[in-house]
Amino acid sequence: MKILFDKENFKYFLIWSISFFLAILFKFYGFINPEILLINNYLVLLLVFGPGLVVTIILVFNKILKAK
Repeated sequence: MKILFDKENFKYFLIWSISFFLAILFKFYGFINPEILLINNYLVLLLVFGPGLVVTIILVFNKILKAK
């Protein structure tokens, strides 16, 4: 468990937290101004979480493969 919270892995949590913050921001903005955003809320979540999740998965797999 200590390996997950090392200084080297901070960038993974930083990417995830920025993605989470942007998703909440878009969700709140869409709630305040529903007539401006005519796209589906699930699409917004996919567009925000998708790239961050893919980058995180790639970085984790690279770290695991280099460790072996």
